[in-house]
Amino acid sequence: MSLHGGARLGPGTIGVSGLQLNGADSYAELPAAPIDTGASFTVVAWARASEVPDHPMTVINAAGTTRSAFDLRFQPDPTGSEGYGSWELTLSDEDSAGAVAKKVSNTEFFDVRDWNHLAVVYDSFAKEARLYVNGILQEIRCADDDGDGRPDDITCRDQVSWADNVLTFKADGPMQVGRAVSDSAGEYFAGTIDDVWAFQGALTGSQVATLANSWFDLPTEVPPGS
Repeated sequence: MSLHGGARLGPGTIGVSGLQLNGADSYAELPAAPIDTGASFTVVAWARASEVPDHPMTVINAAGTTRSAFDLRFQPDPTGSEGYGSWELTLSDEDSAGAVAKKVSNTEFFDVRDWNHLAVVYDSFAKEARLYVNGILQEIRCADDDGDGRPDDITCRDQVSWADNVLTFKADGPMQVGRAVSDSAGEYFAGTIDDVWAFQGALTGSQVATLANSWFDLPTEVPPGS
């Protein structure tokens, strides 16, 4: 990847170094995505914010002409809870202003200022998108003891980090780490991103867990798993 703005190498969590980003103008870029995002794919990375953000910050995206095939970002908690919020995946079905976008969120982490392992998995055959955080696919279901199809607590909301009936398009633009497409929303990432992987194909949960739980001597190949 080529480095832009103030992007530089510094201490990471895997190996010797990671990509340090200033949140203002720095990012890294491949001129083209190394995968076909219109088919099944997996993208993973480690990310750690340098401070608690007050606005969304993009970790990685695969750009089209108008929008991204996918965007992975951190969304701060609107209530202002320190260090908390959600990791959010957005996938678009076409490269146009009128595209249908699906969003998936995962809150299974402690603090954005800690190292968090993020994994985007898109299964084109099942039309399913999954977002793992630290190897965990979130599933929190609201109680429905009377079986009427509605939560017993009307304020409760299911929290699941996957979505079905998802379509994506083949991104023909660059893959960028640390900013959104053209950064029109000012979503530069402030912190460090490390150990980015891209696979053509949908990894299983156990394969994602292998990557999330390995810190050294991991060969650059499809990880084992069931």
